[in-house]
Amino acid sequence: IPYVRGVLDSLGVRNGPSHGEAMMTADGPCLVEMNCRAHGGDGNWRPLCRALTGGYSQVGATIDAYLEPHEFSKLPDKPPSPFKAAGQEVILVSYSSGTVLSTPGFEVLKALPSFLSFESGIQKGSKVDYTIDLLTGIGSIILAHPDPVVLQRDIDFIRHMEKINGFFVYETKLETLKRPRANRYVDDSDGPNLTRHMSNDRPELRGMMRRGMTTTDASKEVVILVDPYSTGCCIAQEIKKRGYSIMALWTNGFAEGMKSHVPLSCEGLTYSAQLDEANTLDETVDLIRRAAGELRVVAAIAGGEAGVDLADALSERLRLRSNGTENPNRRDKKIQQELIKAAGFRSVRQSAGKTFTEVEQFLDSETYPVVLKPIESAGSDGVKLCHNFNEAKNHFDSLMQSQMVNGGACPAVLCQEFLQGREYVVDHVSRDGIHKTVMVWVYDKRPANGSQFVYFGCVPVNPESYEGRILIPYVRGVLDALGVKNGPSHGEVMMTDDGPCLVEMNCRAHGGDGNWRPLCRGLTGGYSQVEATVDAYLEKKTFFALPDKPVTPFKASGQEVILVSFSRGIVKATPGFDKIQQLQSFVYLESGVKPGSKVEHTVDLFTGIGSVILMHEDEKVLESDVKAIRELEENNELFEYQQGVSQLFSQANYPDLLMGNNNNPDKSNREKSKKPHRRVVSSAGRVGIF
Repeated sequence: IPYVRGVLDSLGVRNGPSHGEAMMTADGPCLVEMNCRAHGGDGNWRPLCRALTGGYSQVGATIDAYLEPHEFSKLPDKPPSPFKAAGQEVILVSYSSGTVLSTPGFEVLKALPSFLSFESGIQKGSKVDYTIDLLTGIGSIILAHPDPVVLQRDIDFIRHMEKINGFFVYETKLETLKRPRANRYVDDSDGPNLTRHMSNDRPELRGMMRRGMTTTDASKEVVILVDPYSTGCCIAQEIKKRGYSIMALWTNGFAEGMKSHVPLSCEGLTYSAQLDEANTLDETVDLIRRAAGELRVVAAIAGGEAGVDLADALSERLRLRSNGTENPNRRDKKIQQELIKAAGFRSVRQSAGKTFTEVEQFLDSETYPVVLKPIESAGSDGVKLCHNFNEAKNHFDSLMQSQMVNGGACPAVLCQEFLQGREYVVDHVSRDGIHKTVMVWVYDKRPANGSQFVYFGCVPVNPESYEGRILIPYVRGVLDALGVKNGPSHGEVMMTDDGPCLVEMNCRAHGGDGNWRPLCRGLTGGYSQVEATVDAYLEKKTFFALPDKPVTPFKASGQEVILVSFSRGIVKATPGFDKIQQLQSFVYLESGVKPGSKVEHTVDLFTGIGSVILMHEDEKVLESDVKAIRELEENNELFEYQQGVSQLFSQANYPDLLMGNNNNPDKSNREKSKKPHRRVVSSAGRVGIF
């Protein structure tokens, strides 16, 4: 106060209101600017000041100074202490973005016990963005109450409303339902552009060489991997470690960029031959036999989603262990649901077609939201949640015109009911119809950044838990209904109010580059789906020696942590990645983010920023490390961003800026400013405060 009064004297301000902005530095107060007029903000703070002082504010004092000198002389030198009430202005912050359909949260604010007034430029049709500066603010609210406990409770409630995106209902937008993968950045010519780090100082993660019980000379035999990428490379590597030769067979239309999708753990993997599918199955068989020479072909295994059909047909023709072709398209999600429904299992309401007219009646009658996806898909390829008929039609048309990630055009679109519940993954390996459960997982999904379906992690589930005892028999029944007798499978199941319901069955290994493999080996004491798959095809005794399901309790604690961004910008450095690698439980980190990358708030698949595998013998260490990663996210410490232009205007000028009265000297910006309608609401029921 003495400093500012000295400033006024220095500036020759002897009469009228003033509004001084000062910064309290390490050297003491320093003037930012002195405004020789009243405090702005439409005077919305006036009722608050009157409540705090017991009856006056700068407005009344200004009039007294000019017109009622006797009354002015009665005013105290400064406001009374303690104040007569508790109060403050709360500036509202948006943690979401979208086009506003309605503002139900504003009505809730008006009902708070300490509410005085509220101002916002947001209304139906407004575009809201994440609040990062003055121009992305969404309004302010004045609160005051005699009881400071009531005031603090209302402030806490407002902050909670912000975090849960409770102010606005947005116009619906397409949302990705499938879990994020770090390899969302894929260059069709050079393969995925990923940053990958594996812990090098934990020898227990490397696993032991599996010794088979066969007396066969593996050096004289060869295994065919059809479209080996991602975890398929891990299977190929494990087969090669056991002494077998391996050949890669690429299906027609398989994306060139995906052929170089080799996990970090499989760097240096080579094949004795790489072949392209011929025009017919017979020609493909001849091609393989010529390439194999004197080596005996002993297995044909799908190395990825696109290779399932050819692997089934090829293994059947070569009279190898096979799921056969009785079901001609095991990847067809519509056929999967029809088969399990016929077998008496809970299935999804659905309709599919190559033209929109084939699904129009279903979409016109089904309760929204609904799920649309290609009949054949891998991972999150084209899967969307559509909230109304028009969105569904647009996405249908988009899918039918699109190129699938694994190559080839979309053959048809599947429309399904939206299953609600917890989403699980059940991984199996089968041999001659005997199914071994190798791991059960549950997705950790939470609302974040305005989206309801943000993935935060994938957590192992005890197979003897209540959920495990329900899920495992259900998924094994699904495998039987689909005719899956041999090889790995990756079933996605929703636990609904009606019990488990299949989302889709992937007749290949769990994806994600097999980054979960060290975690599974740590939990089970030595094996994962990768080793079990090789056992099922090549080492019968070893396979049948595996437990029916993982032994509990697990040998260690661990999970996959899916990284979530609560900030955005152009990345200058990734210091958070270095901190993650120093955690005691760190196993693996994968991300497409590096210096120069543009990071957005994580709301879906395309805004995911990576994943981390953690594992430790001590559950408390794991919990501490997960918490540390979440704190890095929440404090925006994963990345250092390039410096941008910051808005340093006072929040008191917020209403002026909304009305286009920006004092920014950039004239072009002023001319572009629009003047939105402002909503100003005051508490009509608290007359005494005014």
